[in-house]
Amino acid sequence: MNKEEMINHHDYFISWLKELKGVQETKWYAPMEEGKWSIAANVAHIVKWDEYIFEKVLSNLSDGVVLPSFPEFDAFNLEAAKYAHDGVKKERLIEEGIETRKSILHYIESLNEERLVQSFEVDDHHYTLNEFFEDFIWHDKHHQKQIEEALYKEKA
Repeated sequence: MNKEEMINHHDYFISWLKELKGVQETKWYAPMEEGKWSIAANVAHIVKWDEYIFEKVLSNLSDGVVLPSFPEFDAFNLEAAKYAHDGVKKERLIEEGIETRKSILHYIESLNEERLVQSFEVDDHHYTLNEFFEDFIWHDKHHQKQIEEALYKEKA
């Protein structure tokens, strides 16, 4: 994946987040499927991971750096879901997501090609920045698909 593709993805994702402002409150907080997260929890999951990635990973990168382990996933995700349902209004959560994505987008725009192959380590996983963003974008698309399927089912 090249820098332009990364930029295009993040631009698109910001636009997609803006579109979620039109989701009705009842759909926003209802489980997407029985026993599954709500759209709100799913978006909070993305937003909280974006914040973590920007603050703890991207802001601390240098070639060869060994970064602290990721937080325990289940606890982190549970906290994000709780935030979505008990801590923040839909519009505010979406705005937080947009602002964090803009920060990540500006970070990507500032990169030169040499930085994209910069390597680092988290949890005994070795990444180049390019590989890390490929995983990050896969994660976006995975959750975006879940949300869109839930919204499509609601309309059908």
